[in-house]
Amino acid sequence: MRGSLVVVGVFSYLDDALKAITKVKDSNLDFRVYSPTPRHEIEEIAFPQKSPVRFITWAGGITGLTAGFTLAIWCSMDYPMRVSAKDIASIPGFFVIGYECMILFAALATMGALLHFCRIPNIFRKVGFDPRFTEDKFGVVVGCERNDVERVKAQLSQAGADEVDVRDGL
Repeated sequence: MRGSLVVVGVFSYLDDALKAITKVKDSNLDFRVYSPTPRHEIEEIAFPQKSPVRFITWAGGITGLTAGFTLAIWCSMDYPMRVSAKDIASIPGFFVIGYECMILFAALATMGALLHFCRIPNIFRKVGFDPRFTEDKFGVVVGCERNDVERVKAQLSQAGADEVDVRDGL
């Protein structure tokens, strides 16, 4: 997170956390949200754009389909074997390998994209993380400069935070 300090807001209720996310987002501040369970409401408010993972999956699938057909046709041209008067490069005969390679490449591309965009594994410590965020509390962690700390603390408190804490962000 950019900024020299982080302000951590601990929330018991989802609605209060959503209000805080909206206020922080309207202020154009860098923030991170922690939730004990996946909630679509948080995703819709915090990240309204669609994930680019779907395009990477599509590209991996097209690459796999092309690679599967290319591999099968190339091997067939290198070692021709005529079967029931079919062409050497018979597309219906190579459909299965093309389909299987498409699924394999799309799955690998999706896995790689998820690891990249979710920043997994994150070997660095999570700034502002509190173990309660995995149990029953929601957390909004806002990175800000020293002169914005009081304003951010007030925004999180007004939104209904149970606790507001300031920590070193570096």
